[in-house]
Amino acid sequence: MKVLLVDDNPDITELLSKFLKAKGYEIIVTNDPLDGLAKIKNDQYDIVFLDIQMPGISGLDIIQELEIENILREQNIIIFSANNFTESEIDNLLKKDGIIACLEKPIQLSEILTVMVR
Repeated sequence: MKVLLVDDNPDITELLSKFLKAKGYEIIVTNDPLDGLAKIKNDQYDIVFLDIQMPGISGLDIIQELEIENILREQNIIIFSANNFTESEIDNLLKKDGIIACLEKPIQLSEILTVMVR
């Protein structure tokens, strides 16, 4: 299973990367949101972990760009953020084809595997 991690915080991507590699997943990491957008557009991933709060271009901007280009529905994106979303904001995101889960930081590693196998 090929997984892309997009988060501007290297500590988070390093932790998730080590955890998922230990579970047998192929992991690609980027701490640059523009690079993450390019990777999503140019390659296929089984799962994309996408941080919402990033400088410059946010995860929401990436989702919007993927919607505009009609490729969001082809994705399996798990979004996560330290931002406290309202229940309606989470529901609206989860209604989008291509968004499969929303996790709040700090992320519990046990939750990650649960949402990946949905």
